Amino acid sequence: MADATVAKPWRGIVPLRSKRPQVRRVLGKPIIGGAGAIELYKKQEGRIQVMYARKPCEQGLPADWGNWKVARDTVVNISITLREEIPVADLKIRNIERYKWYTGDSGATYYHDKRSGIEYQVQDGMVTAIAYGPTTKDRFLLCRKEAPLIRY
Repeated sequence: MADATVAKPWRGIVPLRSKRPQVRRVLGKPIIGGAGAIELYKKQEGRIQVMYARKPCEQGLPADWGNWKVARDTVVNISITLREEIPVADLKIRNIERYKWYTGDSGATYYHDKRSGIEYQVQDGMVTAIAYGPTTKDRFLLCRKEAPLIRY
């Protein structure tokens, strides 16, 4: 389970630090992907999507994806669509509303703890997905600090 207050790697995979070979050692061969920017895995937790940098400081992509001073094939984001949803109360986060980022057209609300780099997708009181990305301590790796974050 994710911890909303302390940045932790997911299964030892750390955004902006881990590389594709490490992901493959941990997760095996992807069901979709290969050498591209996105790989998809099916595991016990659910569907796991791993996004990689295509090149350092790539422009024209969402700021939380391509705007990083990291080498090609460095993990930028890990997103897990949970097989079994988790009640928000089980996260034991006091005042989760302080992390509210936006509510999408589908009705899902996204709560983003920038300090730890964790984002929760919540619908009807249940966590349906968890994403691990860069933390506020990673800002020094941003190429353009003023680039807007894009919701996608």
